[in-house]
Amino acid sequence: MSSIINRIAVGDIIRRNASRFPEKIALIEGEKEITYKELDELTNKLANYLLSLGLKKEDKVATLYENSWEYALLFMGIAKAGLIWVPVNPNISIEEKKYILEFVEAKFVIGEKRLITNEIEKLRESCSDILETSNTNRLVDYIDLQQTEEPIVDIQDRDVSHIMFTSGTTGNPKGVMTSHLAIYIASLSNIIENNFQEDDCMISMMPMFHCAQHTLVISALHRASTVVVLNGFEPENFMQTIHEHKVTQIFALPMMYRLVVNHPERSKYDFSSLRRCIYAMAPMDKGLLEKCISEFGADFVLATGQTEIYPSTMVFRPEEQLRRFGSYWGISTIINDTAVMDDDGNILTKGEVGEIVHRGPNVMIGYYKNEESTKESKKFGWHHTGDLGYWDEDGQMVFVDRKKDIIKTGGENVSSMQVESTILGHEGVMNAVVVGLPHDYWSEAVTAFVLKQPNASVTEQDIIDHCKQHLGSFQSPKSVIFLEEFPMTATGKIQKHILRDKYNSHYAMSK
Repeated sequence: MSSIINRIAVGDIIRRNASRFPEKIALIEGEKEITYKELDELTNKLANYLLSLGLKKEDKVATLYENSWEYALLFMGIAKAGLIWVPVNPNISIEEKKYILEFVEAKFVIGEKRLITNEIEKLRESCSDILETSNTNRLVDYIDLQQTEEPIVDIQDRDVSHIMFTSGTTGNPKGVMTSHLAIYIASLSNIIENNFQEDDCMISMMPMFHCAQHTLVISALHRASTVVVLNGFEPENFMQTIHEHKVTQIFALPMMYRLVVNHPERSKYDFSSLRRCIYAMAPMDKGLLEKCISEFGADFVLATGQTEIYPSTMVFRPEEQLRRFGSYWGISTIINDTAVMDDDGNILTKGEVGEIVHRGPNVMIGYYKNEESTKESKKFGWHHTGDLGYWDEDGQMVFVDRKKDIIKTGGENVSSMQVESTILGHEGVMNAVVVGLPHDYWSEAVTAFVLKQPNASVTEQDIIDHCKQHLGSFQSPKSVIFLEEFPMTATGKIQKHILRDKYNSHYAMSK
């Protein structure tokens, strides 16, 4: 088939590395090790199995899985079959799951029995063809009799590889269509930007149904590195994994780094193998960053992106980490153009705040069945992120806030990110989030929600005084609410909308 000659397809990554490094370890989970040759044969078997069911190119195959080595087998095998992978977060409500399955018209669902047993009958209302896997009936058992040769499928580079759904904090989530080309090119960019090597070993502990971890797993596999799969974050298990496998690259959230670097058992584990530590979702405060760089002895880098423009899009590079502090996103990756734009489509100059926009091959094809939102996201020939920022004098991007998270208080605009960063600089604070809540006088009052460090005796007035030392009075919180935990997405994002809704009448009640 002529299209195979020059095609770009996600599944080709595994075949090529199986040819180059057949006995090299691709995936590790516990005692299980999978070579590139084994992974290639297994993904071929899965592709042949799916096609044997009568599924045809571009049919949607949904998955309900948590992290495991089989998850990588799943999304690579689905790609080789020319089918469209629809990863579903197993932690969302049954109503949301049914909505996604029905919206994409899923033809087949593969889920872990322990995750879907209590929901199986309701899920069958949305898709009758469901394969349940378990410890006794594993995915590999179902595909065991299939051929190990890769099926011949006409895959074009702009074909949809997967549809990932946004968090849906307002209304129904949107399905983001990402092409084979976007994933393939972005993974090569990540290899260059993060200096992936064939002898690298990377931990995958963030959910692989999210674009951030998915892109790093694809990138590591593209470079023929080794990926150690963990199902979630537990500080000591994480440290032990680094120690035992001589891990060289990690990706974690700032709060996770804080828990590790302050862990009482930290000194038991050797981190000397670490070369690069990636963080995302939020900046690190100065104290934490300095401590981590000193303690880990590795390069730290902030990477950004979003479901709609397959990560990464910008990097705050290691050489900049201790030179400047704040909500820095750094510079564009090698595959992206980035600009700051006003509401009329004018490109702004240094120091002017506007919406961060991108161009590049990793921009989504569009929102599934949503032409209006797709058109809106591509106004003026750029991908619109919904993020506000500006270029500093050295050409580094400074993130101001999400458009929807800017707090309008007393006629002033306040960046919730700036206030959060300031609060995180207090030694008694483990994590913080800031929102605007309705207020009769201020319109919106800057309100902080704080998780204390264990055994810390910090008070509301301590936080407010700390902020007033570093911020203007209009930027400082009018109230500080201490919580035991934050509402979180599975990918570690704090769900501000839940806090806004729950505490909407906070100031009315406090009169």
